[in-house]
Amino acid sequence: MSKNRSIMGGLSTLIILGVSGFLVWKYALNSPQNMGEAQQGASDLWGKARDTDWGEVLDGLDGLDFGSFFDQDPKLGDNTTYSWHKDHVEPNNGGLHLTLVNVLTDDWQQEFDDAIADWKESPALTLTTERGEVDSACTRKDGVMIVCNNNFGETGWVGINENEIVNGMIISSVSKMNEYYLNNAEYDHRRYTMCHEVGHGFGLPHTDENPYNANLGNCLDYTDDPSENLHPGQVNFDKLDGMYLAGRRTLRRVESDGRVIETHYLLADNSILRTLDENE
Repeated sequence: MSKNRSIMGGLSTLIILGVSGFLVWKYALNSPQNMGEAQQGASDLWGKARDTDWGEVLDGLDGLDFGSFFDQDPKLGDNTTYSWHKDHVEPNNGGLHLTLVNVLTDDWQQEFDDAIADWKESPALTLTTERGEVDSACTRKDGVMIVCNNNFGETGWVGINENEIVNGMIISSVSKMNEYYLNNAEYDHRRYTMCHEVGHGFGLPHTDENPYNANLGNCLDYTDDPSENLHPGQVNFDKLDGMYLAGRRTLRRVESDGRVIETHYLLADNSILRTLDENE
């Protein structure tokens, strides 16, 4: 009898190990077909575990002064406007054509979809979205805007945007949502933060930096009551028009000696900024 129990115990252990191994193979390692794929799956799994901060988060933002979270915004007081590199801007009023890579966790998809739908209302923007694997490291990629979330800790900011600027033009952008504050926050706080940081990713500055005055009705306006500033406003769309549409003209002429002269005009604040490119 003791021998039979030992055999049954051994078989049970083998079954449990077999089932566990199958689940790891299929779901954790993405069903690798060879040792190389298994090693890559294990590496990806370890990377996700390493990059994700599973520390404590706030229960919510009730009782906290939402307006105070803008004090640590690196863009505070700097309303310099940067546009995306000309490779992403179609000539002759074609506007900005940009891909946003969504590497957010599942619980952020609604806020992302709602905010992007709002920004697509701008005539100056042609936006494409791609769903990537969750990347809590928020890895930057040239030519696109990465939108991500992670627990960045008690930083003082609920969200942040980081644009990479080369020669005065944006070449990449990362918009980060801070789970430490937003994981258990109400929808309005999360939606406002998403709209705000993505707006910076297009190159937009703040419309107002006093969170305690009357709300202006747009998500680039600092506020202590985000429910009134959930969406982009006409002021934001007008600014985008000026950056990527309004007054932007490309004229080309051929000189008598065969040279092609291409002139780019950009109207800004009733003045003309003129650049001249000559191609022999």
